[in-house]
Amino acid sequence: MIDWLACLAVRLMSRLLCVMPAEAAVWCGQRLGGLIFWLQPKRCRVGIRNVRAAFDGRITPEASRRIIHAYCRHLGASAVELLRLPVIDRRYVERYITIEGYQHFEAAISSGRPIVLLTGHYGNWELCSIVAALRGYPIMALARAQKRLPRLYRLLVSYRESKGCTIIHKGGAMKRMIEALSRRQLIGIVGDQVSRQGLFVEFFGRPALFATGPFALAHQKRALILPAFIHRIRGPHHRIVVEPPIALPTPASEDEAARQGAQAFASVLARHIEQDPTQWLWLHKKWKYTPARRALVFSDGKLGHLKQSHAVVHALQEQHPQLVSQTVEIRYRSRLARGIALLWGWGMPKGWGGARCLRWTLTPESWKALRGRYADLIISCGASLSAPNVLWAAEHQAKSVVLMNPSPLPLSRFDVVISPRHDRLPHRRNVVQVDGAVAATLGEDALACARAHVQHHPRFRAGSGAFHGPGIAVFLGGDTAHYAVSEPFVASLMEGVARASRQREATMLVTTSRRTSRAVDAMLTQRFSEDPRCRLLLLASRDALNGTMEGMLGAADVAIVTGESISMVSEACASGRPVIVVEPPLRSTVCRRRTKHRRFLQDLAADGYVRIVPVHQVAAAIEQALSEPASFKRLDTASAVRHALQKLI
Repeated sequence: MIDWLACLAVRLMSRLLCVMPAEAAVWCGQRLGGLIFWLQPKRCRVGIRNVRAAFDGRITPEASRRIIHAYCRHLGASAVELLRLPVIDRRYVERYITIEGYQHFEAAISSGRPIVLLTGHYGNWELCSIVAALRGYPIMALARAQKRLPRLYRLLVSYRESKGCTIIHKGGAMKRMIEALSRRQLIGIVGDQVSRQGLFVEFFGRPALFATGPFALAHQKRALILPAFIHRIRGPHHRIVVEPPIALPTPASEDEAARQGAQAFASVLARHIEQDPTQWLWLHKKWKYTPARRALVFSDGKLGHLKQSHAVVHALQEQHPQLVSQTVEIRYRSRLARGIALLWGWGMPKGWGGARCLRWTLTPESWKALRGRYADLIISCGASLSAPNVLWAAEHQAKSVVLMNPSPLPLSRFDVVISPRHDRLPHRRNVVQVDGAVAATLGEDALACARAHVQHHPRFRAGSGAFHGPGIAVFLGGDTAHYAVSEPFVASLMEGVARASRQREATMLVTTSRRTSRAVDAMLTQRFSEDPRCRLLLLASRDALNGTMEGMLGAADVAIVTGESISMVSEACASGRPVIVVEPPLRSTVCRRRTKHRRFLQDLAADGYVRIVPVHQVAAAIEQALSEPASFKRLDTASAVRHALQKLI
């Protein structure tokens, strides 16, 4: 019944449109098509996402919405032209449609070889075959049969076939096309349809599936492939562009010819889309099966947080090597702006006004760096980044991954929450608990490369150019709300390290963090800058530290870490080196209860990852660790991360 009513409505509408002037009919179609943007929000969000993926970093969210809205208007105009096919004739074509590159078509006809006209879902692609037929070259066009409303579909097919086209459908289509090419009849195919049987070629910087059938057919029949695309200029006026033939390698196999042909066609199609992106069918999921996913990492400027996010990326890249990532630093205009973003992320429905909120609350520099970035996956670490993560993920329909407790935002706002056990988050399907902070698992090859890198650091005292004896790496943090990393504490710690170094004829490598006080830096400079056993002294307030922690761990046989830094302890444990943790004194205002940091350290010690020693026992602990390195376990958080995220990509 619905099919019959739809068919009747289309017949009546077609008769009405056929008596209207072409300009007026197309104008009405554009206005009606504009309603698609509001009536099909889910489909249009797919289109917006595709536009952002294709023009990553080159287009704003507002511009991507305008492109999809303009395409909806164009789609309405194309539907009107399809219903006006009964009155479209040779005179209509000559009045409203111009052809560029017609010499390529004439040369192909003169060659006597079979011809495959290849187009994409660009412009009003239905008119391409109609124009060829009305100019005396009937086309056999391949189409996908619609089963939902068969009566209506047959009516629309009859409109097209009344102009000299022959419509064939999948299921026996290949045999009919081979016969048509043998008769030198033109074949028309839309070549950018998503097909699981296709192959991946580069399309707007990412692999996308393209059908191989047209190129395999052309290779088999030695046919010429002519790409042709139709551009809407204004109203009912169009311009058809016939490109030079795609040359398939003759000595190559069918598979290789299909691959090269599909890549050549994808490049030509992308060039036309670049000219006018409002005329391509963005609303289908062209990159649905692409292996090249994109991750966007948010940074709050804290190196420890950023390294945890990058560790998640590296863990994913082991299973998805084509995953690429970009990092954007997030800065708020003020504390009030951060509060507004937090309230928006907590209270507003997902996808509602996220980009607008971030444009208001982020600094102009942060918004400029973020606004054009597309992501399939958004990763952040730290409570200040939770709201931007939620808002931008909703804007892109991306998956959101947050490290650490995202409070006060509810856990349900995120696809995956990766939290250390000592945060004591409730058990949820989307919550993954790990031992300590997320850290990249460092294999021996990676540690060896990092060791070679640190030997070339300007502050490294090369001596003979190699390490002699055991290596002791010391990682010093700084004051926190609970701990005081004072000058006397660090002096006592370094005295124990120096004593062990003398006893074992070991070398020392020492680094501080951004939280280390100037007094501690001055003391270290005074006591160890000229010490021959201290081969490397890096001060975060003075020196570049990128990659130096990994290099120091690669050069070390034992690592000494102050216990107030969860990220430093976790990274050291992930290296597989023996790790000795020295807990700084608690501040006098802090209760001596089992704090979060103490839970973290005691849990690691209970599981055999670290040994916690008082500062006066450092030398003895180093001696024991060098004698029994196998008694320490390697911390592996990457496995849990990979397992939790494998279904997100």
